Amino acid sequence: MITQEGRGFVLRAAQDSPWAGWAGSRFLEEGLASVHAAPGRALARLMNLAALLPGGFGLVWDHPPAWMQALPPESRQGWWEAITAIPGLSLHLGPEAVQHLPGGAFRGWVHAPEMPDGNLGEHWRQGVLGWVPATGKTWQLPDLGVTAPGEEAPPGWLWGEVSLPLVALPALASGEALVAAMSEAQGLAERGLAQRLSSGAWVDLPFSRRAVGWRVALAGGAEFLRAGGAWPQALGQLRALKALLQERLRTPIHLGACGSFQVAALLGRQALREGLPWRASLPLPPAPGAFTPGLAADPRDPVPLEARAMQPAAWPSTFDHPPVALLRVPAVPSEAGVQALLGQIQPPPAWRWLPPDLAPPGPFDPDRPWASATAFPFPADPGNGVQRGLFEDFG
Repeated sequence: MITQEGRGFVLRAAQDSPWAGWAGSRFLEEGLASVHAAPGRALARLMNLAALLPGGFGLVWDHPPAWMQALPPESRQGWWEAITAIPGLSLHLGPEAVQHLPGGAFRGWVHAPEMPDGNLGEHWRQGVLGWVPATGKTWQLPDLGVTAPGEEAPPGWLWGEVSLPLVALPALASGEALVAAMSEAQGLAERGLAQRLSSGAWVDLPFSRRAVGWRVALAGGAEFLRAGGAWPQALGQLRALKALLQERLRTPIHLGACGSFQVAALLGRQALREGLPWRASLPLPPAPGAFTPGLAADPRDPVPLEARAMQPAAWPSTFDHPPVALLRVPAVPSEAGVQALLGQIQPPPAWRWLPPDLAPPGPFDPDRPWASATAFPFPADPGNGVQRGLFEDFG
């Protein structure tokens, strides 16, 4: 993996392959009698593919898993758990496919227009599944990109990812520094990939040069607001920057939010180390000089749920895929409490709950630890008006 720091941005790319990618699940049937007949070979194909992509791979399950009905429940559950245990792989399903899945420790994203309810909603509130509000015929993949329209999700790729804090956007508005760095990294990856393909060291998944793009990820939304930033102006600059990069690089640009704690911290340390103008938006010592990932408050801090899930109202017309809101709570929330919270946050981002029986995601930073689950606020249930007691944990 290549990590390059520029003035106000961090570029990550691979040396001899795309940085990340996604594809529909039907490619697992190619060259096999069926996935049901050889599930181990399908799993090996996914593992080999994810190992080539440092930025991750999104598996879009775009056909009903009817072949699984003939397998014993233990085998089905174990297969899904094995898929979602692959490092770097994220599973994306529609509500119809989720109904066929057994219980278990698998993780994934359900794409549906409305908030999950019933049995599916229970899995969502327990943190098993995340929810992505589906808005059209494309799959919007958090932290990756957006698929091309169609009944089946065609393979898509990213040359790399550029992360930048929102407060540095005016300094990068010309796009010259970004274009130069992205062009150099793309040329290196293309030459390395050509050697890989000629040597037969690629996986059994079609690679289309026209389907390769870049991802631009934003961090420091909390610092941007603290510095008095205005969302309409920033979103207008983002649209202009995206159009400029698409014109100069002649590749699709997937605009989203930065979900990496490490990259956000690296951008903060760079601003302090080099004395960049936007360092003034960072918190004062002894707080760590790091930007928060994404557009809302840091998910590691026990601030109100609305602050961790709130996003700018115009993000659907600017971003290609929704930002992720990771909401840690002291207990599994009730459906009524979640509905009340959802009524205050429109449009909703991609939501994933983190109850106390689930470990928070790593890597863990000793300078910015996760607060205890009991310190986080609980979504109020308007139906019964029950609130947690102040000394409830001291009984």
